[in-house]
Amino acid sequence: MRRGLLAFDRLAAFVIALVLLAAGGAALGWRYDLIPNATDRLEINGLTDLPTYDWWPWATGLGGLLLVGLGLTWLMRHVPKRSVGQLQLPGSDDSGRLTADVNAAATAAAQALARTDGVRDGSGRVVRDRGQLVAELTMTLEPSADLDVVRTAAEQTSAELHRVIGRDELHHRVDLRVARADKTSTVRRVL
Repeated sequence: MRRGLLAFDRLAAFVIALVLLAAGGAALGWRYDLIPNATDRLEINGLTDLPTYDWWPWATGLGGLLLVGLGLTWLMRHVPKRSVGQLQLPGSDDSGRLTADVNAAATAAAQALARTDGVRDGSGRVVRDRGQLVAELTMTLEPSADLDVVRTAAEQTSAELHRVIGRDELHHRVDLRVARADKTSTVRRVL
């Protein structure tokens, strides 16, 4: 989770906790008559008239929509971002930063691997999986594919992708899916 989002979450949780504690304390004080003359001190005359106005249903509906939008935005900000777009390359320094679109490199590697005999289709991407940088190549194989040929091609392609990206912490995952007439089964091999 990003630091700004984490700080905002903690601040929001603290403010909500304070409001709830104050409301709970006031409710207990009201219930057990710990606040002397509470009914005489509170004036809510204007609040009781609000539901009688014509604009009240529209205002509450708009307020509800705004709260739903805020809640959905908050939830979407918490969805972990797995995909890696630009990756900083070795050789970056104060004079400039070298970056590469690693997903384009993974896609090109998958397309190269798809030219192997017995491979029908392929796709690739680079993601962050449990804190590690992982190049995922997904291949759809013909049922008659020679797995030794595909394995050798996958190992060569993964090594070339590793060399192109130039990051030692890059791991590789090759998913092999065998196409069948009725369904596609999955065989996973992590390289």
